[in-house]
Amino acid sequence: MPIFLRSDAVANMLGLPSSAAFLARRDRLEEDLYFPLPMPHSARPLLWKTAEVEAWVDSYGRPNQPGIDPALITSGKVALLELARTA
Repeated sequence: MPIFLRSDAVANMLGLPSSAAFLARRDRLEEDLYFPLPMPHSARPLLWKTAEVEAWVDSYGRPNQPGIDPALITSGKVALLELARTA
């Protein structure tokens, strides 16, 4: 596995349908669920450390868990539910 991941690979690891779906949720994931920040650099595309994303998935799971309405996840209304689920 590569050391760094682009947003499309991160989306795949999170079970999201596309890079755009991940990027739309990125701010909430970082602020509410402590998702790893991308590597600091001025070039595009954004890159995340594979090990950090894998560790986050191991701790928090995938954002699209069965039985949870994706619209609620997008709205941020289940952030506490996600935290409780992984506690």
